Amino acid sequence: MIDQLEKIISHFNSNLIKREINTQISQKLTDEEIVVLSQIGLPNGVLDYEFTNDLYALSKSEIIIGKTISNNHLILNLKSREIRRDDQLFISKSLKNLLLQLYIYDSLWKIDIPQQKFGNYREDKNHKNYAKFLETELLKIDENLLKSDNGLWTSLIEDIEFGIVG
Repeated sequence: MIDQLEKIISHFNSNLIKREINTQISQKLTDEEIVVLSQIGLPNGVLDYEFTNDLYALSKSEIIIGKTISNNHLILNLKSREIRRDDQLFISKSLKNLLLQLYIYDSLWKIDIPQQKFGNYREDKNHKNYAKFLETELLKIDENLLKSDNGLWTSLIEDIEFGIVG
C-alpha cells in the first residue's frame, strides 16, 4: 500500500486537498479517515468532484466531504462509512477506497489512454478494452463495487465501454 500511496501522492500532487479537522468532527472519524482527510488529502478535479477545506456535519450520521460541480454533496455516512452523493448515488465503501478509485480513474484518462495502452481509444472499439481494464482495476479495490444498482462506477464503465465519454 505504501508504494501505491506514493504513486497516488505523486500523481495528484498539488490537487490533493488536505483538511484541518476540528475536534468535534475528528471524534466521529476512524483513524484511517483522519489520515486520508488530513495527511494524504482527496484530489480535486477528478470526475466533477470538488473537495473543500471545510468538513461539516449534515446530520449526526453524515459529514459533507465535498460536492460535485452540479452541487450534489459528497457525503461520508458515519454508520456505514460509505461515500454517497446526497441523491443517494453510491460512490465508495470508504474514504481510502475513494482515493484509490479516483486514482485508477484519473490514471486511465491521463496515462493509459494517452499512452494508448490498448490502442487508440476511438479506434477499433478499443474503448471496450479500456472499460474492461477500469472495471478490473476497480474490482481489485472492492470486489463488490459494481453490485449496487445505484452506483457511480457501473454507469461510468458502461459509458466508457460504449465510447460515450472521452
